[in-house]
Amino acid sequence: MKKSIFFGCMLAIATSVCGQNAALSNGWQEIQPKEVTTNPVSLFDDWIVLAVNNDDKPNAMLLTMGTMGVFRGKPIVSIFVNESRYTYELLEKNPYFTLAVFPEQYKENVRYLGQHSGRDGSDKIKDAGLTVGKTELGNPFFDQANLVIECRMIYTGKWDLDRLDDSIKSSFYRDGELRPMHQQFMAEIVHVWKK
Repeated sequence: MKKSIFFGCMLAIATSVCGQNAALSNGWQEIQPKEVTTNPVSLFDDWIVLAVNNDDKPNAMLLTMGTMGVFRGKPIVSIFVNESRYTYELLEKNPYFTLAVFPEQYKENVRYLGQHSGRDGSDKIKDAGLTVGKTELGNPFFDQANLVIECRMIYTGKWDLDRLDDSIKSSFYRDGELRPMHQQFMAEIVHVWKK
């Protein structure tokens, strides 16, 4: 009995010390998804960056479309990424990604991520002047962000152009030609941190 209590206490201590996420240092505080105070409609109007691992090197892009809510009792985000994007390929291979919301002062840094691809092997995160760290699960986060949402993929699905409303469908055509489509990536929110 005493041994099991002792080992239970040791496990609790190890979990609280070793289980802390790297993102919690340097002024980060973990919060529950329901504690995110940003309006979910305006969340994707802010300077939000999607980051995903490419082996041991993270890749990131500016994200302009997404939603936040609940699915089957789980807090979720759904993001929409064009299949022509390099990040799209990486999302197809990885079960996790992070979303980072930046303050206005990093607008140009984040814009750089939206204007350059990592497909050529360049380190566009470094070139953008941003510092990247890793969560305990090994996913990228940015020191300059003020909110980080860590997500685990639970569904992917490609949009069907024939099922889209005409007011949206027209945005997929340029000069009469169909542009590459987007895919929905739905993910459970597993961690949220704020500065």
